[in-house]
Amino acid sequence: MKRFGKYRAVKAQCNAGHTHDSKREAIRCNELHILQAAGEITDLTIHPQYWFVINGRQLKHPNGRRVGYKSDFEYVENGMLVTEDVKGVVVRDWPLRRAVFVALFPNYHLRETK
Repeated sequence: MKRFGKYRAVKAQCNAGHTHDSKREAIRCNELHILQAAGEITDLTIHPQYWFVINGRQLKHPNGRRVGYKSDFEYVENGMLVTEDVKGVVVRDWPLRRAVFVALFPNYHLRETK
């Protein structure tokens, strides 16, 4: 019996052996590994974590958990830092999380792929 994640996504593995939250994300990982082998991107990282710190203070939920953003991929393309999120469904908190990320990490280009 298949186990589904949020929004009926099925976990999948890419050719590099990473486990991803969806088939679409695993396919994109394969594409990025090909681009890295071709030299078009460098420094590919899977599931990097970014913590939200404002005025030197870590943002926290009422339960004490830190607030942040975990993207699907991070890499350097043409000298530009790119963090990429593969979206099948745009969830309710995404616009706010995206806005906070863009404000706190202006040196990154946030790319959404569908």
